[in-house]
Amino acid sequence: MVLIQNEVLVLRLMRDDMQDYQLMAKWLTDPAVLEFYEGRDNPYPLAKVLDKYQPRLLAQEHVIPCIVLHRDVAIGYLQYYCLADTDKQDDGGYGLTRSSGDTTCIYGIDLFIGEPSYWNQGIGTNIVSIALTYLFEHLQADQVVIDPRVDNTRAIRCYEKCGFAKVKRLPEHELHEGEYQDCWLMVANPRQIP
Repeated sequence: MVLIQNEVLVLRLMRDDMQDYQLMAKWLTDPAVLEFYEGRDNPYPLAKVLDKYQPRLLAQEHVIPCIVLHRDVAIGYLQYYCLADTDKQDDGGYGLTRSSGDTTCIYGIDLFIGEPSYWNQGIGTNIVSIALTYLFEHLQADQVVIDPRVDNTRAIRCYEKCGFAKVKRLPEHELHEGEYQDCWLMVANPRQIP
């Protein structure tokens, strides 16, 4: 099912089929991709992809996995999840302050381009932009958060171009290649979107 698209990109729900699982396994065993997503010491062969992503596709988790297509070619992955809304007060450990009765709807996203030949062409910025459009316009998000590692400058520049702002440093937030790494909590609001 297509969630949103523009002239060159399609963001669609990941399917519970072998083709999508094999795409994920291809991307998540590529050392170039793993350097930025999951870590080169944490590859995801097919069996591990099935263990992690199939429960999401069967609605056993609250993470919504999506495949990104560029001109009909599958090139990457994006997931989104509700962190806090009127029914949930959990903010994913980010320490976002909310007052009692606050009805702010906050979503988190994570993504990667799994085909390195598509890197450094502005495609990531386009992916993040259409994802934000979907979350703000279709899911009525009040805020969207993302938490890149502080040394992932390319990703941080992309997110800033899309309207994200650094809110705070998250010390030792993510285990990456055997070490806990600091991350930035970045937040986008609808009024900040270019």
